Parts: sequence; structure tokens; C-alpha cells
Amino acid sequence: MTMNTSDFEIITDSASNLTDDLLDEYNIRMISYVNTIDGEEYICHERGRDYEKSGKEFYDAMRNGADVHTSLINMGAFRDFFEPIVRDGKDILFIAISGGLSGTIQAACIAADDLMEEYPDRVIRCIDSRSASLGEGLMVMKMSRLRASGATIDEAVRFYEEHKMKMNHIFTVGDLKYLKKGGRISAAEAAIGNLLSIKPILKADDNGKIVLHDKIRLRKKALEYLINMTKERIVHPERQMIAICHCDAPQESEYIASRLKEELPVEDVIVRYYDLCTGSHVGPGTIAIFFMGDNRMEPVGTLSATLHKASGDTHGISDDRPAEAVG
Repeated sequence: MTMNTSDFEIITDSASNLTDDLLDEYNIRMISYVNTIDGEEYICHERGRDYEKSGKEFYDAMRNGADVHTSLINMGAFRDFFEPIVRDGKDILFIAISGGLSGTIQAACIAADDLMEEYPDRVIRCIDSRSASLGEGLMVMKMSRLRASGATIDEAVRFYEEHKMKMNHIFTVGDLKYLKKGGRISAAEAAIGNLLSIKPILKADDNGKIVLHDKIRLRKKALEYLINMTKERIVHPERQMIAICHCDAPQESEYIASRLKEELPVEDVIVRYYDLCTGSHVGPGTIAIFFMGDNRMEPVGTLSATLHKASGDTHGISDDRPAEAVG
């Protein structure tokens, strides 16, 4: 079933992790990031691509040491994407990856302001999702459902702003070296943490940045922690879809999905490969769960503190360091 388009278009960036089936079902347009992999440009989202196959290849390349960088979507690209739509008489609702991770929202807003001067009868609303991956994507899908129910563009924006801090993002990583690369922890901390099998439990904070929530020893216990945290924090599971994204960890992700379906009266659980934009910053083996729940919690503790303590050094600890920006 395809959602009605009403009188405004919904656009998101490829960091929202929406695959072609979801884009088609919900009548959503997507503008893509571009990664640079070993010096060659690679468009993160292309229609018709096999995302399980390409995701596995991408994360295998990372495991093998590929040099990966993500570029911003610039103002010119947004203008080129938006202008044919407003010229055709449509308004635009654009939802961007968290401004705490990327400058994408600023570039979109500049393009939107310029176009609204040229097309004064048109409205372009840009939302900082304070989210990423399917935390962003689930809310974009909600915007489509509101549009189909007859909501105006401003009513949709108001709903998003009132509810976006209830979208929980919780995840763990497979290898600490990717947090080290992003400046989250030092090289020594990454080495010690991997040696001791420390698996951080990370989340998105109220600024849409990645912060530490807890730290667990051993992968299996970290995954169990994610399941229990979801069960404790989710609100009205019978009314919502839970999303799981992974950086080439399909079996563990399907196990988590089956557990959540068994233990919660949830409407549905979907599993997708992590989009290549945000996935490149957390690395192979990452598993994330996204759901609506209580407002995001304040971070508890720091990964650095645990790692320093394990090495016998508690000096020079810096709390709540954000992960590397996307783009």
C-alpha cells in the first residue's frame, strides 16, 4: 500500500537508512551522501542496489583497512534537488541527520531560504532530526503517515519537534578502533578495551550526539543489555515498529529481532544493514536498536574512565566526548 502524497513532498538524506521498499511505500524522496573509499567516490544510496550485498562488501572493506570518509551534502546539491519540486508548485518537508553529527541541516536551510525568496508562494521546512539511521528514518515514516491522514506541513513539523526526543537510539560496536578513529577514545584506550572485551553501550543524547550510556564486558552480554534496555524503555510497543540496524552482523541482529518479537507485543521489528554514511563512523559489527520510549536519558559514566581504570591510570579522563561528525 502506498501513502498519499497530499500537498507537500517529504525528503530525507540517506543517513535515514530508508531502503527502496520503505521509500516507495511511504512516498518519500531521498538525497544521498557520497563516501570516499580509498580515494574513489561512492554514492551511499542508489535506487535498485542490493543493500545487503553492497553493505557486506563495504564493511568487509573497512575490516580490511579501507580508508573511508564522508562528505557533507552541500548547499548547491540541496538547491538542485529542491528547486524542481517548488517550481512544480509543491512545498517541501526535509528531515536531516542530527546537527550534532553533521552540518547537513545548515546547508539545507541556506538552500531553502534562497529558494523561498525566489518562490515566495512555496514553503520549505527543514528539521534537525537529532537522530541518525533508522532513528531518523522511523520518524520520517511517521511524517508520511501524518501527511496521509491530512496533516498540514506545519502540523507535521510541530509533531516532530514535540516527539523527537522520545526516539531512542541504543547500540554497541564490534571494534573500539572505529571510536578511536572518530576521536571518541584514544589509541591506548581502544587497545586496552579490545583486549579486555569491553563493549560500550552508546546512545544519542538530547543534542543528537553519540555518548556513552554504560560499559559491558563481552559481546553476548552487551547484546542482552540492548534487549533488556529496549524492553524497559519502550512505550506502547503495540503501536510501533522497532528498527534494528547492523554493520554486517545479520545473525545477531535477527536473534535480537526474534527476542523482541517474542517478549514484546510490538507491531513489527525490521532489520536493515546500516546505511554506509553513518555506518562508516561506527564500524563493522555495530548493532543499533531504535524505538519510541521515554525521553533520552542523561549519559552515565564514561568509557574512558573504565578503560583508564583497567590500565591502572585514572588521570586525564575527559567526560562526554562526542563522536566524530559525519561529513
